[in-house]
Amino acid sequence: MTDISGFQGRTVPVSQGFNDIADQLLTETYWCFTVKNTQRASSIVQLSQAVSAVMGAGFAAATLGLWIVPSVAFQTDSALIRAGASVFFVIFSFFFISYANRGTVSELQIDLSLGEVREVLRHRSGSSSLLAHYGFDAFTGLSIDRSSGSPLQVKLILHHQDEAHDLVVATGNEPQIGKLFGRLERDLLRSEGSRPLAAVSPKPLT
Repeated sequence: MTDISGFQGRTVPVSQGFNDIADQLLTETYWCFTVKNTQRASSIVQLSQAVSAVMGAGFAAATLGLWIVPSVAFQTDSALIRAGASVFFVIFSFFFISYANRGTVSELQIDLSLGEVREVLRHRSGSSSLLAHYGFDAFTGLSIDRSSGSPLQVKLILHHQDEAHDLVVATGNEPQIGKLFGRLERDLLRSEGSRPLAAVSPKPLT
């Protein structure tokens, strides 16, 4: 974690050249922009969340059933047992539904006003959780990962001083990642005096 309290925020004009990817990867905000990672969650995670949603709904239904089924609703001698079971079912329902609604892919928020990068998990319910935040000076550079062998599955990697905290910014096609590379280099790594790579499909400049 990097101390960013002394960072002096600077405003950088938004380039119109990135508008064509804004609806896919990049969303402009008043403090700068958000990058959405389009990488899909694994099938195992999707399946486990679907099962959790069913289990959560089942426990919620069971809780209601303990109190509205006519054959047991008026049995006072079993009220204490039903109350205890209800607490048990509600707790399990809450945890299952919470996991089912949990987001699967994080997004990065590049905040020029605070000089920080925030890694945020956006949940299906619309809420979000802050996973980590870093000062701009914590990052040393950008690179593009083409190890998938497909021009449609290219990753943009933001390198941290501690390699264990390297961030996958986004996964997309070559033009998308190339333009995003240029935008991040300009706004986040702008302290570097010159650009060694082209912005679109980055290659060494000659």
